[in-house]
Amino acid sequence: MKHTVEKTSEGLRISAAVDPEKLNELLEEFAKCAAGTCSCPTPQYDKLQSIDVKAKPTGVTVELLAKPGEVIDVADIEQCLEHTAKQIGA
Repeated sequence: MKHTVEKTSEGLRISAAVDPEKLNELLEEFAKCAAGTCSCPTPQYDKLQSIDVKAKPTGVTVELLAKPGEVIDVADIEQCLEHTAKQIGA
């Protein structure tokens, strides 16, 4: 899974690309993240106000909106993305 993580004024934007046959699995994993039920080992959920997952033809865009006064740890999110890639075999 190829991905980029960009800081935004309100949090982070993740763009992840996978092979088309892995797209549904990736969407399912990110949907778990949005619901707070994924298995990523991170304390970052407590810092989030919302998670917005959008499918694209070649992958997924995830907008992480931080709670006021919180800063999301990019390195921790990178570890979560690696974990997610292993979960779906991408």
